[in-house]
Amino acid sequence: MKIVEANIADMQQKPRGRQRSPEMQQLIDVIAALKPGQARALVPEGSETVKNLRPRISNAARVAGKKVRIVAEDNRVLFSLRAGGRSGSTPNRAGAAARKSKVQAKALELGKRRKTDISAQDVIDALTADGVDLGVARPGTMVGAVLRSMSEFTRTGSNKFHYKG
Repeated sequence: MKIVEANIADMQQKPRGRQRSPEMQQLIDVIAALKPGQARALVPEGSETVKNLRPRISNAARVAGKKVRIVAEDNRVLFSLRAGGRSGSTPNRAGAAARKSKVQAKALELGKRRKTDISAQDVIDALTADGVDLGVARPGTMVGAVLRSMSEFTRTGSNKFHYKG
């Protein structure tokens, strides 16, 4: 290695960061333009392999701000948008606050009425009976997290809570 003098003006004129290849920019643009229900595939050319294409898709999706599902086959790599669409954002935050509020209200109602221990499943069942769909993949986890954050309840076990009043 050899260290030599350099002109600061040369450095300041150069763009910062890494320059994307035209192929990478094209992949970012394709992922950014994807709509729900659409899929695309990358086919390796030359010395590329399916194994090497997966990380490129992941990186391009991150740059594009999208969540993608990636499936590798023998001769190509398929990708499509995952539910939720944008990466790094918190989709439906207003919906999350409304869900939390509904869970808190129902848990307090159950706690006051029963005066005994309740479980996350008790709250889910009561909400379901009222026609409320929480719309989350793991409702027990969500309800348990809400109950743990409430001062009116003490956790007694896995998704089991005692109403303190």
